[in-house]
Amino acid sequence: MKTLTIDIGTGTQDILLYDSDEKLKNCIKLILPSPTRIIASKIQKATELSKDIFLSGYTMGGGPSTFAAREHLKAGNRILSLEKPALTFKDDLKKVEEMGIEIVKEKEVADYTDLVEIELRDVMLKELKSFFGSINVDLPNKIFVAVQDHGFSPKMSNRKFRFKVFEKIVEKGDIFSFFYPGNEVPDYFNRMTSVVESINDFGRENGFEFDVYVIDTVFAALIGAMIDAKEFPAFIVNFGNSHTIGAVVNKNGEIYSMFEHHTSILRKRGQEWISSFLNRFLNGEVSNEDVFDDGGHGAYVRTVVKPKDFISIGPNAELSPYRIANLYDTMIAGNLGMVKAYGELRDG
Repeated sequence: MKTLTIDIGTGTQDILLYDSDEKLKNCIKLILPSPTRIIASKIQKATELSKDIFLSGYTMGGGPSTFAAREHLKAGNRILSLEKPALTFKDDLKKVEEMGIEIVKEKEVADYTDLVEIELRDVMLKELKSFFGSINVDLPNKIFVAVQDHGFSPKMSNRKFRFKVFEKIVEKGDIFSFFYPGNEVPDYFNRMTSVVESINDFGRENGFEFDVYVIDTVFAALIGAMIDAKEFPAFIVNFGNSHTIGAVVNKNGEIYSMFEHHTSILRKRGQEWISSFLNRFLNGEVSNEDVFDDGGHGAYVRTVVKPKDFISIGPNAELSPYRIANLYDTMIAGNLGMVKAYGELRDG
């Protein structure tokens, strides 16, 4: 099996061209700046040139690009945007307009001159196709993508909405249930939906037909860390740059309990507090309200079980009291997690 796997974070996009017929060390791997950082740099360039911007494309991850857009507007420049890319900044278009971004229709853009067009999209297939083509490597028809998706929640806190969705999935399925075929992505995951749409659009425009799967980055990392578990149930904690998620999982993917917090808040609390929090969580002493009121997303304990292995993973794993997953390369843990998830779904 050959597949292009792309794990998109706030800082980097980690790319693994996986080939089951090759040794993992021989597979092509790229660690590149994240798409939102690339978009932010394009906006910053337009700001330096005092150029107005037109945003086309799709809904994607924000963060650095949102900050750059605010700075562009603060400098007295204009941003015009179609509806889909505008939802990158807020789920409510009225709030996007309150930022100062002007929502327009495609045909209206012709009335403006000297605009710098910037296309928003999480998956840079055009650029990747060009690069791989330059080294005589074809894109495979399978593409797995991990992005962080809070869910479309214009009327509810996205922290609360995101975790409510997680709870429902855990109650009905296992950790592999978070790995969606492109045509089965729930419509409230607007960023994942945009990923699938942009890939399919690119395929139609270039005569390709892709088999697309998507997953949230936190679950891709957790599944990747399961590869290193010596025994189950295992307690795996992913200390990401933005979110920290922990889950007690069984070998078959069953989730006994789970929490999601913000790494920046945990870092301020310190390692002693983090260790205490993790112990209280494992003992069933941390409620959903405890985490939400502390600035996180929530906690869900279906069954209290005693883990037989404790694993940490992620760019901030040094905050953890547990051993760090001994994977070939932690930068592609999410990529390997997607490959494992696909294998579990196919075998299941």
